[in-house]
Parts: sequence; structure tokens; C-alpha cells
Amino acid sequence: MEKRWRCDVCGYIHTGDNPPDVCPICGVDASHFQLVVEETGTKTAPQVQPAAKSEKAQPDRPTAIRQALYRISYGLFIITAQAEGRDNGQCANTCFQVTSDPARIAIGINKGNLTHDLIQKSGKFGVSVLSQTGQDYARKFGYRSGRDADKFQGVAVHRGESGVLLLDDVLVTMEAKVMGQLDAGTHTLFLADVSGAEILQEGDPMTYAFFRASK
Repeated sequence: MEKRWRCDVCGYIHTGDNPPDVCPICGVDASHFQLVVEETGTKTAPQVQPAAKSEKAQPDRPTAIRQALYRISYGLFIITAQAEGRDNGQCANTCFQVTSDPARIAIGINKGNLTHDLIQKSGKFGVSVLSQTGQDYARKFGYRSGRDADKFQGVAVHRGESGVLLLDDVLVTMEAKVMGQLDAGTHTLFLADVSGAEILQEGDPMTYAFFRASK
């Protein structure tokens, strides 16, 4: 039986003999993966009328926190950036609206990622919102580093007014200009004003839960 590894940051499950070098969803390294231990044993029939209600055993605090975080619903996005003539993109699960007037969003990016470097240099980024048929994009932009490969090869893209590349086959795209940032430890939270947007398709957005269930 192949081993299963769980990312303790975002909950992504990887199957293989070893954990991945980089989490394809949140970008953390292999040290954040834990081996999933499958419980085995004989199942017993449930008690129809138990004499007393037993309390559910609670996991330790770190495990409880990780399991609680797994229940938070969020989407999957391709974050793109361009600086000094270089383009890159990555899959991310942290992009959310902060205010509507002005239109302002925030994204969380791992400090070790190339996209993080390009955003800090340029002060801008793009967001492509994946549809529920975007599993291949999540894998292509999430399973490898832009330092080692051209992630845009074979992908239909166009360049926005800000200069960043945006995917064609997605629900919507946005371009944003960074107006503040917060050091969040392994990640940086970038706060940005939305400078442009495109509506490209109708449909439901990809969520992390949907990605895990359909992959």
C-alpha cells in the first residue's frame, strides 16, 4: 500500500513513498508533511440504545487545530507576477476580498516561492480564478517551482494592462497593485487594490474541497 502524507498547513494529501518537496497548494516544504497512519481493526455494530452517552475523545491541541483548519472552505487560484522581464505563477488557496470600496483583496504567498520575490520587486500581481475543470492548472502551477521550469508552456494566456500574465481558460481574472504587506512567518500577506478585472466564463469556482474530491 502506498503511503499517504498530509500537509499540516493546508491539509493537502499526497500519495507516494515520500512527501513532495513542495506542497502544490500552499507552497510549504516537505518538513510540513506528516505520514497519515491508517487505523485498522474490526468494526463493531453500533449500540441502538446505549446506556449512557460517551464523550468523544479529543485529539491533542496541535492536532485539533489542524483538523479545525481543514474545515475552513476556500478556493484555488493561480497567482501570477512579473518583474525584471521574468514571469511566474503559482497555485494558492489564500485570496479574499477585504473591502469593496475601494476594491481591495489580500493574498498569502510563501516566502520561499519565486512568485513571492517577483511580487515584492514589482508591487503587483494577477489572480486567475479557477473553474471546477481547472484541476490540471492547479497541478501544473502547484507541483513544481518556476525556478526549474516554465509553467506557462502550453498554457493559453494573455498579458494584462499591468504587465502580468493571466490565464485564458478561467472564470475571472484580476490585476492588483500592492499597497501593504504583513509578515506572517512562513508567508507574506499582501494587501492590494484591484486595478482591473475580466469576466471570462460562467460557472462555479474551484474549491480546495472539490479539488481533493475530484483529483
